[in-house]
Amino acid sequence: MTTSYRPEPAAGTILTGKWKGRSYRVLGKLGEGANGTVFLVSCEGRRHALKVGLDAADVQSEVNALTAITAGGGPLAGFLVDTDDFIWKGTSYSFYVMKYVEGLQSAVFLDKEGSEWLSVIGLKLLVQLTHLHERGWVFGDLKTENVLVSSYGEAHLVDFGGLSPIGRSVKQFTEIYDRGYWNAGTRTADAGYDLFAFGILCLRLLGAGEECFRRDLLPQNRSPELLLKAAEASASCRPYLPCLRRLLGGGYSSSREACEHWRATVYSWNKRPVRKSSALGKGFKTGIAVSAILFLSVVYLYIRDLM
Repeated sequence: MTTSYRPEPAAGTILTGKWKGRSYRVLGKLGEGANGTVFLVSCEGRRHALKVGLDAADVQSEVNALTAITAGGGPLAGFLVDTDDFIWKGTSYSFYVMKYVEGLQSAVFLDKEGSEWLSVIGLKLLVQLTHLHERGWVFGDLKTENVLVSSYGEAHLVDFGGLSPIGRSVKQFTEIYDRGYWNAGTRTADAGYDLFAFGILCLRLLGAGEECFRRDLLPQNRSPELLLKAAEASASCRPYLPCLRRLLGGGYSSSREACEHWRATVYSWNKRPVRKSSALGKGFKTGIAVSAILFLSVVYLYIRDLM
């Protein structure tokens, strides 16, 4: 079933699944995309994100993908909470419920807390991407808006509507993060597609290469070399250059390799003192560097055991 009408339940509305009978109270709208709307809801005292789809087949496709990548533990375990349908003004809508991630969009977080946090955020994202890729999926629409960050640099991928099976065409993408847009490869879903987008995401978060992202940039002038020159000219990118060169140049054989290289690269320079972050709380007196190093060490052990 496909419908062009988007249900807009007001805050306080109760949505009840017609098959499982679980009820969700709408608290507000979180966002809206091409294939559905996401609401903040509560159920039994816990908050969740509930996505209502416009096409039941699309919703089922997303649910199947999420089931595959969250099964058996790992960094996305527990992300998918429930699936069902509800009736709204006489029409049946499919929905699924996800873990609610409370945090700031990645660009907002770094603007507030400092660009040094990219070392921690980047590693966390690469761990999640490796988990996806080794289970046969590509995230697809990786961009700053689809990464939320909470305290201590805990980064989360959100909006899995672009999940695409490896070997197929990428289902959903945003132009400036797209490998094909930059004449750097195809739109076939593979690990390199997400890694290229991750490289662009780093440039955006570090405020580098703004001249490259002009809408009037002609297709024949777009290239990974242009992006690399922008990275090399940026002081904020300097610590990440070994990784950025390979991310944007297709130099990694796998996301696991990229994850390990990122960890080794940022760990080697992240021992210097950096400014204190308000995200750590008023009573925390030591520098970010200590927390970052400890966090990276823990994640390294986590990666080793996970993968």
